[in-house]
Amino acid sequence: MYRANALYRFDQLIGKQYMQGHGPENTSEDEKRNRQIANLKMVNEILKKYVEMEKELRKSLPA
Repeated sequence: MYRANALYRFDQLIGKQYMQGHGPENTSEDEKRNRQIANLKMVNEILKKYVEMEKELRKSLPA
């Protein structure tokens, strides 16, 4: 979705499809931006954990 520039889908509830209006109409731009920021923070945390796990794995493997 992100690569397809379908950022409006971040505002959709899980299991809901808004093909016509591209998401709830009552959502302000600030709310949309805040949701996107929260989503990106979550992705960032996941990536940090992955990097840390990869470092630990590399330490435990014989050289």
